[in-house]
Amino acid sequence: MPDLGMAVHDDKLNHAAAFAVLAALGSLGWPEHKVRLIVLLASIGAAIEILQGAQLIGRDLDALDWVADCAGMACGLTIASWTKRRVGGLP
Repeated sequence: MPDLGMAVHDDKLNHAAAFAVLAALGSLGWPEHKVRLIVLLASIGAAIEILQGAQLIGRDLDALDWVADCAGMACGLTIASWTKRRVGGLP
């Protein structure tokens, strides 16, 4: 990612941001299934890391990426909850 002007340490921030967006949009679009959404996104994050660790694509497994994914999900769900309250009455 240096070609895009992004340092390697930004990787965790990128993971968190991506999963925050996924969780927020998923929560707003699928409000009655929040637990399923959390399990689905956490599973996808874990699967991505496991596949990267399989050496099939030349990447490395990093458990902290999954932690960043989960932290991003928590932020995204919080943002969605605040948005629902501000808009008023969304489920």
